[in-house]
Amino acid sequence: MTTTETIARQFLTGLDSMDIDAALSNFADNGVQELPFSPNGFPDRLDGIDALRRQYGGLPDAYTSMTFDVTAAYPMADPEWVALEYRGSIELAAGGRYDNDYIGLFHVVDGKIRLFREYFNPIILQQAFDTDSATNTFSLDN
Repeated sequence: MTTTETIARQFLTGLDSMDIDAALSNFADNGVQELPFSPNGFPDRLDGIDALRRQYGGLPDAYTSMTFDVTAAYPMADPEWVALEYRGSIELAAGGRYDNDYIGLFHVVDGKIRLFREYFNPIILQQAFDTDSATNTFSLDN
């Protein structure tokens, strides 16, 4: 396993344990998360550790449990890059579940995630969080 893959997996492991500080400790201060298929009402880009902390900080209140099982890893020719396939299984505190399949592309520089680009099915996300695309709003209350 490459160092890049290890760091990407450490991020997901931190989320598994809902230890947001541990998860985000794998990001560079100027790290970015891009979510190209994010539906209306959800962020499509998080710039910097403060934005990441705001986004991820509420997860322990919104979810009772979450796991991200990596099903495949694809190291790249450039050792600073890796793609992971994983399955997220999340139990919502408000009731219900959010389970989705993901592909995460990670760029790790000097031991820290500089870019995390996450691909997922936005329809499943909208259904789990009872979103209303027409008004660009979403609710964690199911």
